[in-house]
Amino acid sequence: MKFKKPMAFHRLLTALFLGLFLLLPGPSGDVQFSNTAQAGFFNSDLEIFEEVVGLVADHYVYAPNYKKIFSGAIEEMTRSVKADGLISDASASGALLEKGDSSIRYRVSFSRSENMHAMRSVYQFLLKNFRETTSRDQLETAGIAGLMNALDDYSVYMDPTNFERSMRDTEGQYGGVGMVITLQDDRLTIIKILKNSPSSRAGILPKDIITQVDGQELKGLGIQELADKLRGHPETIVILKVLRPATGISQLYTLEREIISVEAVEYKNLDDAVAHIRITSFSKQTNDQLEEALAQAEQDHVNKFILDLRDNPGGLLTQSVKVASHFLARGDLIVTTRGRNPKDVQSYEALYRDNLKDRPVVVLINGHSASASEIVSGSLKDAGKALILGTNSYGKGSVQTIFRMSDGSGLRLTTSKYYTPSGIDITLHGIVPEIQLEPDLTEGRGEIPGLKKHRGAALPDGSIRIKESELKKFLEKQKVKTGEDADLWVSFAKMVLMNSKHTTKSHALAKARELVKAMHY
Repeated sequence: MKFKKPMAFHRLLTALFLGLFLLLPGPSGDVQFSNTAQAGFFNSDLEIFEEVVGLVADHYVYAPNYKKIFSGAIEEMTRSVKADGLISDASASGALLEKGDSSIRYRVSFSRSENMHAMRSVYQFLLKNFRETTSRDQLETAGIAGLMNALDDYSVYMDPTNFERSMRDTEGQYGGVGMVITLQDDRLTIIKILKNSPSSRAGILPKDIITQVDGQELKGLGIQELADKLRGHPETIVILKVLRPATGISQLYTLEREIISVEAVEYKNLDDAVAHIRITSFSKQTNDQLEEALAQAEQDHVNKFILDLRDNPGGLLTQSVKVASHFLARGDLIVTTRGRNPKDVQSYEALYRDNLKDRPVVVLINGHSASASEIVSGSLKDAGKALILGTNSYGKGSVQTIFRMSDGSGLRLTTSKYYTPSGIDITLHGIVPEIQLEPDLTEGRGEIPGLKKHRGAALPDGSIRIKESELKKFLEKQKVKTGEDADLWVSFAKMVLMNSKHTTKSHALAKARELVKAMHY
């Protein structure tokens, strides 16, 4: 098995949206984005809105309910003006808007063309009567938001700024200074400095506090605004004023931004020929980084793997297929997607001849493992390749396609649903582990993420339930560390792997059951 040589990884603390995405390939194989049909206006009024309607009409996973989506668009557009004196009244014969002596009556139906006429009429009425408090862009953006809200939780419109940011997240690279930041007590605090980055070379340290960026005070800004100030094009300069709490001294640092790759894969050799590989997202960099981790595992003579997908919200469908392919036999089915058209069915199979199909694997998931994480864990589970340990996954069984609009904004639209190799739609209960690790609910702790949504889900035959408190006591008896920094799930997964002599899931589950029996003695 040949992989690329190991290299240093970099990490960015960023909020990836929950989802599974398709980027549309062009004839050359490179990524491009679909431009929508041209809107039919002599001016640019509602042009982007009409592009969105066209995409929904052509590509949405279900036939659109035009009455519902146009009602949502008009209601949100009307709500956005936030002005006194606007009277709204609805009846069986239609809806009425009044502002002083001006009024308009419109009706929303199941006809796309009739509703577009109503949308234009309301738009012009609001623009005319609230010109001082609203704008063309504001009204159009509100209308698009209302339309998208009427579809599903995962379809969303992004203005050009947010679209560019989401594409950076998907690419897995950005121009920055190499630090992980968070807000603590309303102060921008550094929690990690990336190796070989501009920040590390300048001598900035974890726990340092950034008080100014390019001379601007940061108090009152949100974390995303702060992150945007640190990011920028490579080879551009940013000046930071940094306070070191240990000394009380502030210092100015002039840093040149450079390309930073998001660390999507974390590798750790646990000894005893067991490796822990954590995948935090499925960006364009994920499979390359996994291959580097597997190369390191080969050097470390590892032959058993813990694949940790906890808290991984998903990402690119193509990356999930590549990741799963490393642990399955070539040609094994990984996932099937189905769109609105009965002919719109796509099956994805394992790709690699050199793979780890003969190596034991335990996969860790929880209630925040979603989308691409569920494709990987579901395919390994259905193939009998891996034992799944943790709590039910999130349960997101849809695929979104990303479209670029003519003005640089973007649309993330649900275009298909996906099914595991056994044909299961995981939306209702998620991926259900064979070994359920149940956190103990204590007073004041509240609901555990993932449990409420999936409560009542049937467990697979022969599955095991373990309380967190039971597991901790058992590990303590085995002289395994269980302090604050210890990961009980990883420790138990390692014990299961060390007790497994074969690669089949049934064998690993039988050995796990023996360990569980020992917990009660």
